[in-house]
Amino acid sequence: MDAIITARGLGCQSGDRFLLKNVNWEIEEKSRWIILGMIGSGKTTLLSMLSGYQDYTHGELTWRGVDYRKQDILEIRRKMGFISNSYFDRIYQNESVMDLALAGLSGTLGLEETCITSAHVRKLKRLLDRVGLQDRLDASYSWLSKGERQNILILRALLAQPEVMVLDEPMTGLDVVMKHKMKRFVKGIADERRHTMLYVTHHFEEISPDLFDHCLLMRHGQVYRSGGVEDVINSEVISGFLQKPVKIDRMKDGYYHLSFKS
Repeated sequence: MDAIITARGLGCQSGDRFLLKNVNWEIEEKSRWIILGMIGSGKTTLLSMLSGYQDYTHGELTWRGVDYRKQDILEIRRKMGFISNSYFDRIYQNESVMDLALAGLSGTLGLEETCITSAHVRKLKRLLDRVGLQDRLDASYSWLSKGERQNILILRALLAQPEVMVLDEPMTGLDVVMKHKMKRFVKGIADERRHTMLYVTHHFEEISPDLFDHCLLMRHGQVYRSGGVEDVINSEVISGFLQKPVKIDRMKDGYYHLSFKS
């Protein structure tokens, strides 16, 4: 199967520091990737570049063989359902739920009213009702809880009917009930196999080979290793990755568990 997104020698430099360096990655259509790395490893930077919200300074990045810089970046954003609290919390503060959610239809950060129809507003209201947030339509983004923000960003992505779902540490800051709901949402995407899925985390208990086909390990802004989930998520590879002896087991629910060896 042909790659939907290809990165070749991809890098991002800020001043004298490389946030990402020499990333080579092919993402096939309908594949399901887990991107695993510790805090500061460059995961959010990489996905914000793939989603068209941050430029790169080195290398090549293509969508179906065509360079990102030769395409309408707003169209790339519409195809990539980017769900990232760590990114959008820096962008949005006092914007209303309606404005920021509908902005996803145009791939912009602010609402472009020319592309909005009454049908779009009705669809958003139905989605809000489905997740129990019907009374948040005019609420300020900054007023919302972590879980509510996560739901709104999911709805923002879904409104644009993306080809790729990009979930950047979606469990972070959620309570136990919201984590359960998020796991069900992710499983639903995986089971449907309608989307390519990129899922970022640094928690092994969010990873299951029943949900993900491939794994990309990130360390210090570079790719440490990539391959099939079961080839990558094992005691030997992860011990080298973390530079500490660990044991990886699968729990009864199918998810991984990491323990450190004494």
